[in-house]
Amino acid sequence: MEAIDLEELASLLLEWKSKRVLFTFHSIGDTDSIASAIALSSFFKNSTIATPDIITSNAKRIMKNFGYDPESVKNRFPLVDKVVLLDVNSFEECGAFHENLENFAGEMLIIDHHAPKPLAKKDIYYFNNETYNSATSIVYAAISKARLGINSNIAKVLLAGIVSDSAEFRNATPDTFIQIGQLLKIAGFDYMELLENMQHVAEPESRLKSIEDIMSSKAEVKNGLLFMHGEAHAHANIAADYAIKIGADVALFYDMGEKEISFSARLRPPLEKKYNIHVGRIMQDVAKAIGGTGGGHPAAGGAYGPLKNASDNFVSQFIERILEKTRNR
Repeated sequence: MEAIDLEELASLLLEWKSKRVLFTFHSIGDTDSIASAIALSSFFKNSTIATPDIITSNAKRIMKNFGYDPESVKNRFPLVDKVVLLDVNSFEECGAFHENLENFAGEMLIIDHHAPKPLAKKDIYYFNNETYNSATSIVYAAISKARLGINSNIAKVLLAGIVSDSAEFRNATPDTFIQIGQLLKIAGFDYMELLENMQHVAEPESRLKSIEDIMSSKAEVKNGLLFMHGEAHAHANIAADYAIKIGADVALFYDMGEKEISFSARLRPPLEKKYNIHVGRIMQDVAKAIGGTGGGHPAAGGAYGPLKNASDNFVSQFIERILEKTRNR
Protein backbone atom coordinates (compact mmCIF):
# COMPACT_ATOMS: atom_id res chain seq x y z
CA MET A 1 0.00 0.00 0.00
CA GLU A 2 1.17 3.49 -0.79
CA ALA A 3 -0.22 6.63 0.86
CA ILE A 4 -0.74 9.56 -1.49
CA ASP A 5 -1.56 13.24 -0.92
CA LEU A 6 -4.30 15.26 -2.61
CA GLU A 7 -2.10 16.40 -5.49
CA GLU A 8 -1.01 12.82 -6.17
CA LEU A 9 -4.63 11.69 -5.97
CA ALA A 10 -5.65 14.24 -8.59
CA SER A 11 -2.75 13.18 -10.84
CA LEU A 12 -3.69 9.51 -10.53
CA LEU A 13 -7.30 10.20 -11.48
CA LEU A 14 -6.13 12.10 -14.58
CA GLU A 15 -3.79 9.24 -15.48
CA TRP A 16 -6.61 6.67 -15.23
CA LYS A 17 -9.22 8.66 -17.18
CA SER A 18 -8.95 6.53 -20.31
CA LYS A 19 -8.80 3.17 -18.49
CA ARG A 20 -11.61 0.73 -17.74
CA VAL A 21 -12.38 1.60 -14.14
CA LEU A 22 -14.73 0.11 -11.56
CA PHE A 23 -16.09 2.41 -8.85
CA THR A 24 -17.42 0.48 -5.88
CA PHE A 25 -17.93 0.83 -2.13
CA HIS A 26 -19.05 -0.87 1.05
CA SER A 27 -21.98 -3.26 1.40
CA ILE A 28 -25.37 -1.49 1.38
CA GLY A 29 -24.05 1.61 -0.32
CA ASP A 30 -25.33 4.93 1.02
CA THR A 31 -25.66 8.40 -0.47
CA ASP A 32 -22.03 9.35 0.26
CA SER A 33 -20.82 6.24 -1.58
CA ILE A 34 -23.12 6.69 -4.57
CA ALA A 35 -22.49 10.42 -4.88
CA SER A 36 -18.73 9.87 -4.84
CA ALA A 37 -18.98 7.18 -7.52
CA ILE A 38 -21.33 9.16 -9.80
CA ALA A 39 -19.22 12.32 -9.59
CA LEU A 40 -15.92 10.57 -10.35
CA SER A 41 -17.26 8.21 -13.01
CA SER A 42 -18.63 11.14 -15.01
CA PHE A 43 -15.06 12.10 -15.92
CA PHE A 44 -14.04 8.62 -17.08
CA LYS A 45 -14.55 7.36 -20.63
CA ASN A 46 -15.14 3.73 -19.70
CA SER A 47 -16.30 3.27 -16.13
CA THR A 48 -18.73 1.11 -14.20
CA ILE A 49 -20.42 1.74 -10.85
CA ALA A 50 -21.20 -1.48 -9.00
CA THR A 51 -22.46 -2.43 -5.55
CA PRO A 52 -21.61 -5.66 -3.71
CA ASP A 53 -25.32 -6.07 -2.91
CA ILE A 54 -27.76 -3.14 -2.70
CA ILE A 55 -27.85 0.61 -2.27
CA THR A 56 -30.08 2.29 0.29
CA SER A 57 -33.54 3.57 -0.51
CA ASN A 58 -32.36 7.10 0.30
CA ALA A 59 -29.52 6.80 -2.20
CA LYS A 60 -31.92 5.51 -4.88
CA ARG A 61 -34.36 8.34 -4.28
CA ILE A 62 -31.66 11.01 -4.45
CA MET A 63 -30.27 9.49 -7.65
CA LYS A 64 -33.72 9.71 -9.25
CA ASN A 65 -34.24 13.29 -8.05
CA PHE A 66 -30.99 14.36 -9.71
CA GLY A 67 -31.62 12.50 -12.96
CA TYR A 68 -29.64 9.28 -12.47
CA ASP A 69 -31.08 5.80 -12.92
CA PRO A 70 -30.52 3.57 -9.84
CA GLU A 71 -30.67 0.57 -12.19
CA SER A 72 -27.41 1.79 -13.77
CA VAL A 73 -25.60 0.62 -10.62
CA LYS A 74 -24.53 -2.93 -11.41
CA ASN A 75 -24.34 -5.79 -8.90
CA ARG A 76 -21.56 -7.75 -10.55
CA PHE A 77 -17.78 -7.32 -10.66
CA PRO A 78 -16.89 -6.45 -14.27
CA LEU A 79 -13.70 -6.93 -16.27
CA VAL A 80 -11.70 -3.74 -15.65
CA ASP A 81 -8.14 -2.38 -15.60
CA LYS A 82 -8.40 -0.40 -12.35
CA VAL A 83 -10.58 -0.39 -9.24
CA VAL A 84 -11.49 2.63 -7.09
CA LEU A 85 -12.87 1.85 -3.63
CA LEU A 86 -14.91 4.70 -2.19
CA ASP A 87 -15.96 5.29 1.40
CA VAL A 88 -14.44 2.01 2.57
CA ASN A 89 -11.02 0.94 3.81
CA SER A 90 -11.11 -2.86 3.79
CA PHE A 91 -12.15 -5.64 1.44
CA GLU A 92 -14.18 -7.34 4.17
CA GLU A 93 -16.67 -4.47 4.17
CA CYS A 94 -17.32 -5.00 0.47
CA GLY A 95 -19.39 -8.14 1.00
CA ALA A 96 -19.80 -10.22 -2.15
CA PHE A 97 -16.90 -8.38 -3.85
CA HIS A 98 -14.41 -9.43 -1.14
CA GLU A 99 -12.93 -12.32 -3.11
CA ASN A 100 -12.91 -10.36 -6.38
CA LEU A 101 -10.90 -7.61 -4.73
CA GLU A 102 -8.48 -10.03 -3.12
CA ASN A 103 -7.82 -11.66 -6.50
CA PHE A 104 -7.76 -8.49 -8.60
CA ALA A 105 -4.40 -8.21 -10.39
CA GLY A 106 -4.53 -4.55 -11.40
CA GLU A 107 -3.90 -1.32 -9.52
CA MET A 108 -6.41 -0.13 -6.94
CA LEU A 109 -7.20 3.19 -5.29
CA ILE A 110 -8.88 3.70 -1.93
CA ILE A 111 -10.57 7.03 -1.15
CA ASP A 112 -11.98 7.21 2.36
CA HIS A 113 -12.49 9.58 5.28
CA HIS A 114 -11.73 6.97 7.96
CA ALA A 115 -8.39 5.77 9.31
CA PRO A 116 -6.53 3.51 6.87
CA LYS A 117 -6.25 -0.24 7.39
CA PRO A 118 -3.19 -2.16 6.21
CA LEU A 119 -3.97 -4.53 3.34
CA ALA A 120 -1.64 -7.37 2.43
CA LYS A 121 -1.71 -6.55 -1.26
CA LYS A 122 0.56 -4.64 -3.61
CA ASP A 123 -0.44 -1.97 -6.12
CA ILE A 124 -2.86 -0.18 -3.79
CA TYR A 125 -2.79 3.60 -3.50
CA TYR A 126 -4.80 5.13 -0.70
CA PHE A 127 -6.01 8.54 0.39
CA ASN A 128 -7.55 8.18 3.85
CA ASN A 129 -8.06 11.46 5.65
CA GLU A 130 -10.27 11.85 8.72
CA THR A 131 -10.25 15.65 8.49
CA TYR A 132 -12.86 15.35 5.72
CA ASN A 133 -16.48 14.73 6.76
CA SER A 134 -17.24 12.41 3.85
CA ALA A 135 -15.77 10.56 0.90
CA THR A 136 -17.69 12.95 -1.35
CA SER A 137 -15.86 15.88 0.21
CA ILE A 138 -12.53 14.26 -0.73
CA VAL A 139 -13.79 13.58 -4.25
CA TYR A 140 -14.79 17.22 -4.69
CA ALA A 141 -11.36 18.35 -3.47
CA ALA A 142 -9.64 15.94 -5.89
CA ILE A 143 -11.80 16.98 -8.86
CA SER A 144 -11.06 20.62 -8.09
CA LYS A 145 -7.33 19.94 -7.75
CA ALA A 146 -7.34 18.10 -11.10
CA ARG A 147 -9.27 21.00 -12.67
CA LEU A 148 -11.74 18.62 -14.27
CA GLY A 149 -14.61 21.08 -14.12
CA ILE A 150 -17.96 20.53 -12.43
CA ASN A 151 -21.35 21.10 -14.03
CA SER A 152 -24.61 21.81 -12.24
CA ASN A 153 -25.74 18.17 -12.07
CA ILE A 154 -22.46 16.92 -10.62
CA ALA A 155 -22.48 19.79 -8.12
CA LYS A 156 -25.93 18.68 -6.90
CA VAL A 157 -24.75 15.08 -6.50
CA LEU A 158 -21.66 16.19 -4.59
CA LEU A 159 -23.80 18.37 -2.33
CA ALA A 160 -26.06 15.42 -1.54
CA GLY A 161 -23.11 13.26 -0.56
CA ILE A 162 -21.44 15.86 1.64
CA VAL A 163 -24.63 16.89 3.45
CA SER A 164 -25.94 13.34 3.90
CA ASP A 165 -22.77 12.25 5.69
CA SER A 166 -22.50 15.34 7.89
CA ALA A 167 -24.65 13.92 10.74
CA GLU A 168 -26.66 17.16 10.59
CA PHE A 169 -23.31 19.01 10.53
CA ARG A 170 -22.13 17.58 13.84
CA ASN A 171 -19.01 16.27 12.09
CA ALA A 172 -18.60 19.28 9.79
CA THR A 173 -15.39 21.28 9.55
CA PRO A 174 -14.90 24.85 8.27
CA ASP A 175 -13.95 23.36 4.89
CA THR A 176 -17.26 21.46 4.78
CA PHE A 177 -19.19 24.73 4.79
CA ILE A 178 -16.81 26.29 2.25
CA GLN A 179 -17.35 23.35 -0.11
CA ILE A 180 -21.12 23.47 0.33
CA GLY A 181 -21.15 27.20 -0.46
CA GLN A 182 -19.06 26.71 -3.59
CA LEU A 183 -21.19 23.82 -4.82
CA LEU A 184 -24.49 25.62 -4.18
CA LYS A 185 -23.28 28.42 -6.48
CA ILE A 186 -22.32 25.95 -9.22
CA ALA A 187 -25.58 24.04 -8.82
CA GLY A 188 -27.69 27.19 -8.92
CA PHE A 189 -29.42 25.99 -5.77
CA ASP A 190 -30.18 27.52 -2.45
CA TYR A 191 -29.89 25.27 0.58
CA MET A 192 -33.63 24.71 0.98
CA GLU A 193 -33.90 23.51 -2.62
CA LEU A 194 -31.15 21.00 -1.89
CA LEU A 195 -32.94 19.71 1.20
CA GLU A 196 -36.22 19.39 -0.70
CA ASN A 197 -34.46 17.11 -3.20
CA MET A 198 -32.75 15.09 -0.47
CA GLN A 199 -35.43 14.67 2.15
CA HIS A 200 -38.30 12.30 1.80
CA VAL A 201 -41.52 13.44 3.48
CA ALA A 202 -43.61 10.31 3.82
CA GLU A 203 -47.37 10.27 3.66
CA PRO A 204 -49.09 11.20 6.96
CA GLU A 205 -50.19 7.59 7.49
CA SER A 206 -46.60 6.38 7.14
CA ARG A 207 -45.33 9.04 9.56
CA LEU A 208 -48.03 8.05 12.01
CA LYS A 209 -46.87 4.43 11.85
CA SER A 210 -43.27 5.50 12.50
CA ILE A 211 -44.35 7.48 15.56
CA GLU A 212 -46.34 4.48 16.78
CA ASP A 213 -43.28 2.28 16.22
CA ILE A 214 -41.22 4.57 18.43
CA MET A 215 -43.90 4.63 21.14
CA SER A 216 -44.17 0.83 21.19
CA SER A 217 -40.42 0.17 21.03
CA LYS A 218 -38.37 -1.02 23.97
CA ALA A 219 -36.22 1.60 25.66
CA GLU A 220 -33.60 0.61 28.21
CA VAL A 221 -30.41 1.98 29.73
CA LYS A 222 -27.41 -0.31 29.59
CA ASN A 223 -23.94 0.68 30.71
CA GLY A 224 -24.88 4.35 30.65
CA LEU A 225 -26.36 4.31 27.14
CA LEU A 226 -30.01 4.60 26.14
CA PHE A 227 -30.98 1.82 23.72
CA MET A 228 -34.20 1.85 21.70
CA HIS A 229 -35.20 -1.12 19.56
CA GLY A 230 -38.25 -2.75 18.07
CA GLU A 231 -40.24 -3.57 14.97
CA ALA A 232 -41.08 -0.92 12.40
CA HIS A 233 -44.32 -1.17 10.46
CA ALA A 234 -43.35 1.56 7.99
CA HIS A 235 -39.62 2.16 7.48
CA ALA A 236 -36.97 0.84 9.87
CA ASN A 237 -34.46 3.52 8.89
CA ILE A 238 -36.93 6.32 9.65
CA ALA A 239 -37.80 4.82 13.04
CA ALA A 240 -34.09 4.52 13.87
CA ASP A 241 -33.45 8.14 12.83
CA TYR A 242 -36.41 9.35 14.91
CA ALA A 243 -35.15 7.44 17.95
CA ILE A 244 -31.74 9.14 17.80
CA LYS A 245 -33.33 12.56 17.33
CA ILE A 246 -35.47 12.20 20.46
CA GLY A 247 -32.56 11.16 22.65
CA ALA A 248 -31.52 7.54 22.11
CA ASP A 249 -27.81 6.73 22.04
CA VAL A 250 -28.31 3.49 20.12
CA ALA A 251 -31.27 2.62 17.90
CA LEU A 252 -32.09 -0.64 16.13
CA PHE A 253 -35.33 -1.27 14.23
CA TYR A 254 -36.43 -3.94 11.79
CA ASP A 255 -39.21 -4.42 9.29
CA MET A 256 -40.57 -7.60 7.76
CA GLY A 257 -40.75 -8.01 3.99
CA GLU A 258 -42.36 -10.82 2.08
CA LYS A 259 -39.12 -12.78 1.80
CA GLU A 260 -36.72 -11.20 4.27
CA ILE A 261 -36.17 -9.14 7.40
CA SER A 262 -34.32 -5.81 7.24
CA PHE A 263 -32.57 -3.99 10.09
CA SER A 264 -31.45 -0.37 10.42
CA ALA A 265 -29.12 0.73 13.21
CA ARG A 266 -27.97 4.16 14.33
CA LEU A 267 -25.47 5.44 16.90
CA ARG A 268 -25.55 8.97 18.26
CA PRO A 269 -22.45 10.87 17.08
CA PRO A 270 -19.77 11.20 18.38
CA LEU A 271 -20.15 7.95 20.35
CA GLU A 272 -18.62 5.99 17.48
CA LYS A 273 -15.36 7.86 18.09
CA LYS A 274 -15.57 7.78 21.88
CA TYR A 275 -15.99 4.00 22.00
CA ASN A 276 -14.29 3.09 18.70
CA ILE A 277 -17.51 1.51 17.41
CA HIS A 278 -18.20 0.75 13.77
CA VAL A 279 -21.90 -0.01 13.41
CA GLY A 280 -21.48 -1.14 9.80
CA ARG A 281 -18.97 -3.82 10.74
CA ILE A 282 -21.16 -4.99 13.61
CA MET A 283 -24.14 -5.26 11.26
CA GLN A 284 -22.00 -7.20 8.79
CA ASP A 285 -21.02 -9.72 11.48
CA VAL A 286 -24.43 -10.04 13.14
CA ALA A 287 -26.15 -10.45 9.75
CA LYS A 288 -25.14 -14.11 9.95
CA ALA A 289 -27.92 -14.53 12.54
CA ILE A 290 -30.48 -13.86 9.80
CA GLY A 291 -28.58 -15.67 7.06
CA GLY A 292 -27.88 -12.45 5.21
CA THR A 293 -25.48 -9.58 4.77
CA GLY A 294 -24.94 -6.14 6.24
CA GLY A 295 -22.70 -3.10 6.24
CA GLY A 296 -22.54 0.65 6.63
CA HIS A 297 -20.68 3.36 8.51
CA PRO A 298 -19.31 3.86 12.03
CA ALA A 299 -22.57 5.49 13.16
CA ALA A 300 -25.12 3.89 10.82
CA GLY A 301 -25.67 0.53 9.20
CA GLY A 302 -28.13 -1.95 7.80
CA ALA A 303 -28.59 -5.67 7.38
CA TYR A 304 -31.04 -7.97 5.68
CA GLY A 305 -31.58 -11.72 5.38
CA PRO A 306 -34.18 -14.46 4.89
CA LEU A 307 -34.38 -15.82 8.46
CA LYS A 308 -37.36 -13.75 9.59
CA ASN A 309 -37.83 -15.65 12.86
CA ALA A 310 -34.34 -14.72 14.10
CA SER A 311 -35.09 -11.08 14.98
CA ASP A 312 -34.63 -11.53 18.73
CA ASN A 313 -31.30 -13.26 18.21
CA PHE A 314 -30.11 -10.45 15.93
CA VAL A 315 -31.16 -7.74 18.41
CA SER A 316 -29.49 -9.43 21.39
CA GLN A 317 -26.26 -10.00 19.46
CA PHE A 318 -26.18 -6.41 18.23
CA ILE A 319 -26.72 -4.97 21.70
CA GLU A 320 -24.07 -7.25 23.19
CA ARG A 321 -21.55 -6.16 20.55
CA ILE A 322 -22.17 -2.51 21.41
CA LEU A 323 -21.86 -3.25 25.13
CA GLU A 324 -18.59 -5.10 24.59
CA LYS A 325 -17.13 -1.90 23.18
CA THR A 326 -18.41 0.30 25.99
CA ARG A 327 -17.23 -2.07 28.73
CA ASN A 328 -13.69 -1.86 27.42
CA ARG A 329 -13.51 1.88 27.99
